[in-house]
Amino acid sequence: MLNKVFLCATLGVAISVSAVEKKKINFVLGVDGDFKAALAAAKSSGASESNRFVIFVPDGEYNIRPVTGDGNGKSVFDASNVSIVGQSVDKTIIWNTTDSEGISTTATLYFPKNNNMYMQDITLQNRSTACGQSACRQVALQQNEGDKFVFKNVRLLSGQDTYYTKKGRTYWEGGEIDGTVDFICGGGDVFFEGTKLVMTRDGGYITASQNPGNWGYVFNNAIITVSNGGFNGTFYLGRSWGHAKTVFLNTKMIAQPKGEGWAEDMNSAPQVFGEYNSKDGNGNAVNTSWRKTYFNGGKDKSTATTLKTVWNANDAANYTLANVLKGSDDWDPTQLTAQVSAPKIEQEGAEIVWNNDDNARAWVVFVNGKYKANVITPSFSLDGVATGSKITVRAANSVGGLGAYSNEVETVEANVNYYKVTLGDAIGGKVETSLSGSKVAEGKTATFTAKPNEGWAFAGWSGKSASLIDAGEASVEITAMGDIELIPSFSAEGTTVFQVEDGIITNAAAESNNAGFNGNGFVNYGAGDLSMVLVPVYAEVGGQYEVVVRYANGSGKARSLAVAAPGTCSAGIDGCEDAETLTFEATANWTTWETLSLDTKLPQGASYMTFATIGGNDGPNLDQLELKLIKADETTSIRGLATPTLQRNPTTRVRLFTLTGQLLREGASLETENLAPGLYLMQKGYGSVFRHQIIRVK
Repeated sequence: MLNKVFLCATLGVAISVSAVEKKKINFVLGVDGDFKAALAAAKSSGASESNRFVIFVPDGEYNIRPVTGDGNGKSVFDASNVSIVGQSVDKTIIWNTTDSEGISTTATLYFPKNNNMYMQDITLQNRSTACGQSACRQVALQQNEGDKFVFKNVRLLSGQDTYYTKKGRTYWEGGEIDGTVDFICGGGDVFFEGTKLVMTRDGGYITASQNPGNWGYVFNNAIITVSNGGFNGTFYLGRSWGHAKTVFLNTKMIAQPKGEGWAEDMNSAPQVFGEYNSKDGNGNAVNTSWRKTYFNGGKDKSTATTLKTVWNANDAANYTLANVLKGSDDWDPTQLTAQVSAPKIEQEGAEIVWNNDDNARAWVVFVNGKYKANVITPSFSLDGVATGSKITVRAANSVGGLGAYSNEVETVEANVNYYKVTLGDAIGGKVETSLSGSKVAEGKTATFTAKPNEGWAFAGWSGKSASLIDAGEASVEITAMGDIELIPSFSAEGTTVFQVEDGIITNAAAESNNAGFNGNGFVNYGAGDLSMVLVPVYAEVGGQYEVVVRYANGSGKARSLAVAAPGTCSAGIDGCEDAETLTFEATANWTTWETLSLDTKLPQGASYMTFATIGGNDGPNLDQLELKLIKADETTSIRGLATPTLQRNPTTRVRLFTLTGQLLREGASLETENLAPGLYLMQKGYGSVFRHQIIRVK
């Protein structure tokens, strides 16, 4: 049923493959927000295996315990199809501390059910000292479930249980894992290629395999060393935690284990313990004649067995990367780890330029060694960069992994005028540009391309620069001889169904894990902080509409959302009106989708409908909206433009609210001076058409 409510709070190595779609890095830690904001952005992005969300982490040390850690200091990262890429493994460090010990409660970073994760050039460290130097279970990285993880040049630092896996396929390329006891432990099929294993105390164990997959842990071309030479010959390759499978192939043992190689079983005998072609630090064969072959099963004596633990080439032949990880989908993780060649850069006038590379997703620009920008065209404006600065550029591959640095260019003075570039917001799409910032050098030709959302179409350009172009063309070029202002318009004529996941999502997540949805997914609301989505809709004529909402609610009880028609609350806290509560009855489960309807008035053209949680309570999963015209207005506004008011009166108004709806400031621009640090809701628009964004004031 519908009830009236007050809704002001809802404001709110070279690659040789086909060309990669150009996309900017989605989130830069420390520039776009903290680690919590990065996770929220990833969850709400609607990322998929073919459209992953990339987080770049510049050099620095990031203590995430106070940001995302629970009471034990464990941080849960529960978004899939995400890349986390650091600037350098030695200087990019994400860390935590814990006040206790436990294999399931202490992880610096915990992936619960993630799929298609990629991490590169980064260190994860658990800095806990609760147990001193003793064997203390404090995890740096935990993978619970999920599939297809890739770690390239990643370093994990802790003591016992540094790296804890359970299920799924994982590929390690290079990198390093340090620890004391069982510091690589758990299950799944994990292939380590060229990974460095560092024992940091005597008498420890590198692996403890438990209930592995088809292959277990496979180390190829690994390097084993110790943090202190006195540990040489005092540790073990591993022990069986439960039906273990662990194989070491072509290992360089700068530090060697005890002669028996494998330790006593804990609770059952291993299924596979194998070692082939082990060499010492000088390339000589390791003496494996004393390697253990009989395993008594530990607590479960019934599993006692004798194994061939020293292998020949035939024994090792099946343990290839392809066999271990291909699965039923022929997964080849090396296609993701291949790097794009370093560009050759030079200064031309007021820009740094380089040749395009079809294999590059984007390029990351560094000024004096620090992150400056990321761009999708092979140029970078030097506006605001001091003369004498040293510029380098790195290319990102399809998943955001950065290749080698370019040559270094020290900038020289270039006397060039710059003009301001203003690209207006629009409902139903966005604008991509060849520019790297909001200014353009005089005489430079810039490209602007209007990109409609799925189901929408480009409808035209407005703004003071529209007279310089063919306003009906989606992709246009302008040579800068003054300030540039372009405002795109999008329409969805002939379309009556709109996907909720295409909206502007705040403190909610676009997901696709519950079957039966339409489109690319659905929106999963969250409890606690205000959770909302602004869904773009398009009405060919203004009038009264029935809005059919498709949803699932497997919680076992009814859940409610506040619903605001377009224009609601656009006049600030004193202007909130016509907001409703929509009650969603429970469905059989989260894969059972039902519909309910509400009547509302919609303007002609594009607008947003807002669906928000109430009082910190959770909401249903929303899938899509369908519009059905009940009665058209007797007169309607101009057809053919998605937002006529926006296009005819491009005067920006900005309002700043608290998250509870209190209007704080209003004007032509956003001023945050003297505001207390925290989250605020910014409302920005033209005429009566507004967009909403959560911002953080530091």
